[in-house]
Amino acid sequence: MADQPLSTMPIFRRAELAVAGVAVVLLIACSLTVILLRLFSATSWSVSLVDSLSQYPSHLMLVAALLGGSIALSRGEALKIEVLNGLFAPATREKITRYVAAIGLVFYLGFLALIGRHLTVDYNPLVAFIYLPLFLIIGLKLVWIALGKKT
Repeated sequence: MADQPLSTMPIFRRAELAVAGVAVVLLIACSLTVILLRLFSATSWSVSLVDSLSQYPSHLMLVAALLGGSIALSRGEALKIEVLNGLFAPATREKITRYVAAIGLVFYLGFLALIGRHLTVDYNPLVAFIYLPLFLIIGLKLVWIALGKKT
């Protein structure tokens, strides 16, 4: 997949890559701006700007991480630590893989429950317009991959 020219890459993957790139660039820009403003300025507008910008890096990091994981998932790559993976026998690795997949599913469902709470109890537009679509895309990919492996 990575060897294909960009023109043959599906539009969906290019969009994911573009959004992930924008999230990383914005993350760096916001973080750098906050650091520089804290170092070199103490005016009321800079303090106000720092307060406003300080909330975005954590959200941008989560968006970049979710999209990065989603991109790796669609390429068939696994996010794993090779040093630990090499320490176990193949049968043990298979068990650990199943456990990690089950724990990942529990966390995924937990995040969906949190998103549902944020949408119904204390409405948060950031959750509605950014996190919910990302989690739905990742969920669809998981189902697609699971169905693809069964056939």
